[in-house]
Amino acid sequence: MAQTRLTLFASMLTLAALAGCNQNRTVNAAAAPAAPAQAPQPMAPMMGGAPMGEAPAAGPTATGTVVETMDASTYTYVRVKTATGDIWAAANQFKVAVGDQVVVPLNMPMQNFHSGTLKRTFPMIYFASRIDKVGGAAPKK
Repeated sequence: MAQTRLTLFASMLTLAALAGCNQNRTVNAAAAPAAPAQAPQPMAPMMGGAPMGEAPAAGPTATGTVVETMDASTYTYVRVKTATGDIWAAANQFKVAVGDQVVVPLNMPMQNFHSGTLKRTFPMIYFASRIDKVGGAAPKK
């Protein structure tokens, strides 16, 4: 979160510096029409890596059936049987049961992740801001 704010601040500072440089140059308006300026949008509050009230960022997903689930610390781990094989995924704790159909975002893979709480290593696991049940968002515990 702090790094995102720092990046946003640095970008805004750079844009301000560039805008200041452009004030000293004369531009032929007929030759180069100016694009309308857009005010920076305020950042949405974050919860679990996705802005609150919004769907997680689009990207690749896997859909399948939960064949194993466990809670550890503040996370729920699920092993999901997909059309291409089983995958492991984890998200903030949510209610899920073996047999549930879920959609797992695949944008945050981690290889050889070791969970000290579970005392096991996952060859590949996907961490997600949330894992949705097919037909709706997974309810919170």
